[in-house]
Amino acid sequence: MNKDEFKKLGLRIGKIIAVEPVAGSDKLLKFSLDIGEDTPRQILSGVMGVYTPVSLVGKKVLVASNIDPKIMAGVESNGMLIGIEEDQKGNPRLFFLDDDLSSGMVVS
Repeated sequence: MNKDEFKKLGLRIGKIIAVEPVAGSDKLLKFSLDIGEDTPRQILSGVMGVYTPVSLVGKKVLVASNIDPKIMAGVESNGMLIGIEEDQKGNPRLFFLDDDLSSGMVVS
């Protein structure tokens, strides 16, 4: 992948504003994120059971913002949270960033 292809992902710093479980799913959490846009971005991620919603609010994460919208459990997700390989128990893990990074910063 060259630099131009990498930029197409639209990687941005996102601050988690709110998190809640997705009704009818035992894995999905619905995130509301500040990624430097006029309105918060809604993204779903299958990390319920690994993290509690309240423990995630205020954290900074890496967001791929140019991902096509996807419907999961009847709810639209508009991006992807970047994670790391599963831990030894097979749980997906999010990639957290330093608090001093500004929401919306572009990663290039």
